[in-house]
Formats: sequence, C-alpha cells, structure tokens
Amino acid sequence: MDADLMALAAETLDGLRAAVSRIEAEAAGQKRRTGRVAFGISAVDEVLGGGLRRGALHAVAAASAAGVGAATGFAAALAGLAAGTGRTVLWVRQDMAGVEHGEPWAPGLSEIGLDPGRIVFVRATDAEAALKAAETALSCRGLAAVLIEPYGALGRFDRVAGRRLALAAGRSGALALMLRFEARGQMPAGLVAAETRWRIAPLASAAREVDWGGPRALVELARNRLGALGRWPLGFSGDERAFRLLAGDGAGVSSRDAWSPNPGDRAAEPRDRQDQAAGTVPLRRAG
Repeated sequence: MDADLMALAAETLDGLRAAVSRIEAEAAGQKRRTGRVAFGISAVDEVLGGGLRRGALHAVAAASAAGVGAATGFAAALAGLAAGTGRTVLWVRQDMAGVEHGEPWAPGLSEIGLDPGRIVFVRATDAEAALKAAETALSCRGLAAVLIEPYGALGRFDRVAGRRLALAAGRSGALALMLRFEARGQMPAGLVAAETRWRIAPLASAAREVDWGGPRALVELARNRLGALGRWPLGFSGDERAFRLLAGDGAGVSSRDAWSPNPGDRAAEPRDRQDQAAGTVPLRRAG
C-alpha cells in the first residue's frame, strides 16, 4: 500500500472512530436491546428460535446477478427492523460495490423501513479496509446493526477473521449482516462463522396485484447453526414495517445445508427432523 492509500485509510478509520464516539454518546442511557429480530411470520421465526439473533454474524447473498437488488433490500429491511425508531445503522461499502451495483436510494430505503437519516455510510477502498472498518464499528454498543458490503474475492477473510468478526458482533449486541454477491460455491472461508446464511432471488409481482410495487423475494435460509433450513416467498410492507408471507410454491423447511463449501461445515440436525410446509418474505426494489 503506497503512502497516499495509507493516509486515506488512516483518515477513514479516524472518521469512523469519531462517528462511533458520537453514536455511543447519543445511545448513553438507552436500554441495550438483546434477543432477536423477529420476521413476524411464525413459519420463519420458529425455525430461527424466535427470529434473527442480535450479537451474531449473518450472511446474505444473491442467488444470481439478477438478485443483487433483492438481496440488498432484504438486508436493509432486516437492519431497519433491528433499528426500530431512533437507533443507528452503520453501512460499510467498498467503493467498487457502488460502481458495480449502484448506490442506495434514500426513498427506497425508507419504503423498506430503514430511515436514511439514521444510517452512517463508511466507504472503503478495498475489501481488507471494509472488514477492518466493520470490526472497528462493532466495538460500538450504540449501533443497532452493521451492514458489511465488500466486493470481489476475500482471500484474507479466513476462518480466524470470520471468528473475530462474529465475536465483535457478540460483544456489541448489534446485528451484523455481510452482503456477498459472488457466484454459488465461491463462499469465503470466514463465513463459516456466520450463524445463518441466506440466498435471495427476486419475485415478479402477481397479476392484477393491487400493491404492484411492493418488494417480493424468494428467501432461502441455506445455513442455520441452530436448527432447520427453509425457503419462503416473502414481501415487505413499508407502511407496516413488516414482512409478510406470500402465497406461492417453493416454500418449505428441511435440514439440508444448501450452501456449504464442505460437509464439515454443515450444522448437525436431529435424525427425526421432518420437512414441513413454510412461507415467504417481502421486499421492494429501490430505484
């Protein structure tokens, strides 16, 4: 790394630390939220033990290149649910993520329940800087959620680095969400530390649907350390700030890990676990 890049990285981290200090001061005296972020859909929340656990690392990936917007919306909606009203979300983005996938659109974020005024955006020049910034941000107990969006190969994001990120999330109590858009089978080794992994595919609006612009996605829980897996067609209501289960095919629960680089990474499941019927989640494509 040359002198200019080193100076830029130092400036970015100094700015991040200053933002963290402001957030912690603002959050002083507030009751720290623990527990889980519920989807509000029994079929999903039961599989997750009540919802997505705070203080843990979770991974969200697009099922294909066409699903980048849906996956981003899904993660942003979860961050909005974690934040509720008045809490702060920090979003770390590598520069190339914006070049390749576009920038978040404030009205679109509002429609999926994430107040743009409560987001702190951090720009990173490369994947290593993005991961370092995320770990620094997770030292702040005043954050509701941290979205981490590196771009490209994460060769240095090994199991040790993933474990460090997960432990940092545990200490902060924040919902840590890693956004990845690489092809299937290219999962970084560090994501073994993620408690859950999700694969998101966009769904078309139903014919003659009144809410034709509402976000819709096929949401697959492809890894769950705590229990079964599942697939649900979901929508999201910005007015109600809630997911809803859509009618449609492809929903269900199973114990098979569909997104694991090797059998050793699969969560152990009871032998008598049976497939069950399940549901879906809502999202809108911003822009």
